[in-house]
Amino acid sequence: MKVAVRALIYKLQPTLGHGGRSVAQLVLAGTPRPAGLPAPIETYRDPAAEVARRITEDCIVFASDTQRIISPKDKKQNWLIDLRRLFAKPDALEDLATAFFERFKADATFDLAGMESAAIPLVTALALEGRRHGKAMSVAYVRKERKTSGLGRNIEGALGAGPVILVDDILNTGKSAEKARATLAQAGVALRCLFIVVDYRSPEGLAWRKRHGIEVRSLFTLDDFGLELARSSQPASTRTYRPLWRFQAPGANPHHVVPKSAPLLVDDMLYFGSDAGTFWALDSATGRPVWTFQSRISHPKGIWSSPAHHAGRIYFGTYNGVIHCLDVRTGREIWNHPICEWVGSSPLILPEHGLLAIGLEYARPRAGGSVCALSLETGEKVWEHWLRVVQHGSAAHWRGGDLVIFGTNDHNVIALKARTGEVVWTFDTRRSVKYAPAVDEERGLVAFASFDGSIYILKVATGEKVAEFATDNICYTTPLFARGRLFCGSGDRHLYVVDLDTMSLALKLDCHARVYSSPRLIGDSVIFASNGGIVREIDPISLAVTGTLTVPDAVTNAVAFAPDSERIFVPTYVNEIYGLVREKLT
Repeated sequence: MKVAVRALIYKLQPTLGHGGRSVAQLVLAGTPRPAGLPAPIETYRDPAAEVARRITEDCIVFASDTQRIISPKDKKQNWLIDLRRLFAKPDALEDLATAFFERFKADATFDLAGMESAAIPLVTALALEGRRHGKAMSVAYVRKERKTSGLGRNIEGALGAGPVILVDDILNTGKSAEKARATLAQAGVALRCLFIVVDYRSPEGLAWRKRHGIEVRSLFTLDDFGLELARSSQPASTRTYRPLWRFQAPGANPHHVVPKSAPLLVDDMLYFGSDAGTFWALDSATGRPVWTFQSRISHPKGIWSSPAHHAGRIYFGTYNGVIHCLDVRTGREIWNHPICEWVGSSPLILPEHGLLAIGLEYARPRAGGSVCALSLETGEKVWEHWLRVVQHGSAAHWRGGDLVIFGTNDHNVIALKARTGEVVWTFDTRRSVKYAPAVDEERGLVAFASFDGSIYILKVATGEKVAEFATDNICYTTPLFARGRLFCGSGDRHLYVVDLDTMSLALKLDCHARVYSSPRLIGDSVIFASNGGIVREIDPISLAVTGTLTVPDAVTNAVAFAPDSERIFVPTYVNEIYGLVREKLT
């Protein structure tokens, strides 16, 4: 590797005639200055050569018997480049800034943006050097996650109207760069180019820049340091996603990074509630609002209840304790029922009984919540089962036995007769079950995920436990039965896939962020998302990842989709929806 670095320095540094060796080569070799050789002057010093030397000596780390290196996929790694060691040294930052402006001296004006946290010291050094060059630049930092307090920003600083250069330390797969690009695009900022200290030129990184048409300028590549990437055995993605539109409802509350009101597609309209208490109906082709309904609410959670549809009517609850029924085409209110203090649960439609089932939250000392059924026609309460604490969870329906099944904050799951509310069975858990169960009618199973960190599978008729799979954090999602498997996310940043024939774990997929988004079977793929803003599409048979999409904010709800499975609608927790088209890569 030292030979490669010497070649790099020789390329960057002119020979000065001292025995055929440059000052940089003498420094690299550790050779004392020969007698009579004049002291090197600033003209002899190439900042890029100095940066190369510092990277070689301080930043390239190799695995050994005493030094393990673990990859993001929890596998052994032979080496890594840690440029944070470089960015902690002022003189190295000065050299980087000088090398940067030598490459961008022909660019008259530009602004700078960097992805936290690695790019923060680099962007700061570039801004200070730019000031010395007489360049007035705006600077901004892109947050990995939107701040959940204060102003709730995901970009710190303000960018001007000019071209923006995105700055980062390393470009490998392009995932971090894509997160920054998507966040800047959300703010209406287009990139002039991407500046990188070391470009790995990986197949994923090359595909990313080609897909988005982004020019990449770098000081070095891996070849300059005699390094190369291991060949990946991971199949390449076969899907891409073409944006159609983006809509964001005002008044989002970024403090709660949890599932909220999931979008519902009915014919050509998309429906969802917002933190500000506004219920929206959007044209699914354009993302433009068709009508809105404003609830009278001051609670910061607004509308978290996901809407349900039946026979031309939309049903949902609000955090002022009211359940609403609206006309699906006009938004005209047909009835409302002020039933309790708060409603965060989502309605389940039981058309054969003319009922909807939903959870309620009261402010009563001995009966804080309940599950109940209301008349679809009038909103009149038909039956109610009381609980000790408030009820946030929603229900699933086992049609084979006509049971309504709720996970509860009473640390159990209950199955009730849909028509009467009579309890048939209960199953105790160690903590709350916040989200709806899933039912496999063919196998006679019900599955749910608990805040106790476990994924449970029961016999739906009796509540007898069939299997339990422990995760390492809370679970806040609805599982999916598909193709003989169960798919379920966890707060431990993994998607779990269970083989239902053997009741064994088939896959534990590291998603690098909490997985609250409920998976959906869309066409021939399972699609789910993470709080890191990454939407993943996997083949339910091979379990290979066949597509990824990055949006700026956490995706905590399920992705909605059109009947043709080509259009999808990705919601973020800040009341934002992206309309996209799934396309096959050629």
